[in-house]
Amino acid sequence: MIRYFNPLQWFKWLGQWFVAWFRTIPWKRAGTAVPAIGLTIALAILLFVSSGENVSWRSQLIRDQLADAFERDDYQTAELLIRRQMEEGDESADTLFRYAVARHQQDETEEAYSLMRGLVGQQRDPKAARWLLQELYDKKKWADLEDAEQREFGQLLQFLSEETPDDLGIKQAYADYLVRTNRQNQAIPYLVQLASVQPMRGLQAAVISRQAGESDAATRYAEATLEKVQQLFAEEPASPQLAMANVQALIFLEKHADAVRLLNESIGRMKTKEHQAALQQAMGDTIVVWINKIESEPNETPEERLRVLKMLQVALQYAPNNPRVLSLVADQVLKTLESEDKELSKIRAALVKGSSPGIANFIRGTAALLKDDADKATLHLKLAAEHLPHSAAILNNLAVALAEKEDADMEQALTISEQAIESVSEPNAYFYETRGQILTKLGKHLEAIPDLERALAEESLADAAHESLAICFEALGQEDLAEEHRAAIVGESGAAQ
Repeated sequence: MIRYFNPLQWFKWLGQWFVAWFRTIPWKRAGTAVPAIGLTIALAILLFVSSGENVSWRSQLIRDQLADAFERDDYQTAELLIRRQMEEGDESADTLFRYAVARHQQDETEEAYSLMRGLVGQQRDPKAARWLLQELYDKKKWADLEDAEQREFGQLLQFLSEETPDDLGIKQAYADYLVRTNRQNQAIPYLVQLASVQPMRGLQAAVISRQAGESDAATRYAEATLEKVQQLFAEEPASPQLAMANVQALIFLEKHADAVRLLNESIGRMKTKEHQAALQQAMGDTIVVWINKIESEPNETPEERLRVLKMLQVALQYAPNNPRVLSLVADQVLKTLESEDKELSKIRAALVKGSSPGIANFIRGTAALLKDDADKATLHLKLAAEHLPHSAAILNNLAVALAEKEDADMEQALTISEQAIESVSEPNAYFYETRGQILTKLGKHLEAIPDLERALAEESLADAAHESLAICFEALGQEDLAEEHRAAIVGESGAAQ
């Protein structure tokens, strides 16, 4: 009995059975069975191929037809073929993406957007996110987007920045989005990563860090930026863009002298006059920034004032028509009018002479106005207005000069004052004070009050504005309000003492 449980005995019996079966085959007539055997093998192979999930001949045929339909822009046929794939259970992200594209091309835009949003939200498909960005936001300006659109735009960029971390284009767009939406601190890591290929992004990170009070980080980012642009500039010393990049980093690090020195050396290396002119303008701007930094220091001395005027002489040599330089020249000259220092007076006169005719006459006219010489002020300010007819500052000062003349033409002064106000988008308190005083002298008290009230915001104008407001309210029968403004003059005088 035990042999029935012996596996070796089973193999022996199986072998005997196979030999006996093999001997029973009619080998003499075996040739007639070859076609049937071949057919059976072919059918088995065909069945295996046709039943394969991924290499099905039918699926391959549909894919080929689908590719051909897209190539011919035959989206109706493409939609039918995709639907057939979906009926067979193929609801992959790629299939649904193609279906959404086909529907979009047949003007079913809302359905297409919905499908693409579903792919992003449910299957996290980067292709769908890119498609939505291109179709919905590629040609739109940020200011034209509704709040909901801005949010979706940011969500798509955030999704793509996570799914495709090596895509610098997406990283750049997302960093810009964060900056636009006042999330600058969140943008810093992306800007630092972008700095490897766009060095000035590092300087942008530095600016944001400084605004956030992170001085050490700001300095670190700026120094890293400077090191990279210096390396690039050493390879291309005639590049105006790299020269400017170096200058911007140096100015941020408050290395103004180095920035001026670099610009001076770079101007001579430039290959075209246009590039030279651009760097000369940059020289003027750099000196203006340097002077503003000097003036921000609390201890101003005559030596510092002299140094500033000498720096402005250099700025005028490089950029005689730079608006920032000319504006600062006017400010500095007017600040030093009362100084009797001979060297200071000499440089001051040279600055006025070296300025454009319009600025020179503006300085002379304003200086005369400060000395209460209305006739001389009017002459020079009229000449200045001829050269610079759209300068609001010149027009405003000319209106003041005309109003202070003995034979004042107040209507003309009012017209010019209004031109000054209309020539700027945000007129300052000085402009409104000028018009308010002229209206007061014309007896247009009700019209003068709003301008004079605006002038109260400027401390240096407050006393004169209160005095004229008292006159206006008294003329309008509002004695209590007039008395309040007279008291305000007394109060401010007492405070000043």
